[in-house]
Amino acid sequence: MNKSPRVKALSLRIRMAELKNRHHELKARIAKELKRPLPCSLQLRKLKRRRLLIKDELARHEGLLRLLDAMPRPGKLGNPA
Repeated sequence: MNKSPRVKALSLRIRMAELKNRHHELKARIAKELKRPLPCSLQLRKLKRRRLLIKDELARHEGLLRLLDAMPRPGKLGNPA
């Protein structure tokens, strides 16, 4: 069963909110690690890599969301219901 563009957009927005929270948490963990007297470079690398992957996924979702928002909505003038 295909989801409507509005349902897909809502799902994307929910996923993006979750990703933004995870990104924020990783940013805080990186800052905490950097404040340590001897920050672990391996741990920092892992945290930064995960943060970058989340940032990339957010960018992909934003692009999809722009496409879905640009789609004509059924029921409007000139569009079949």
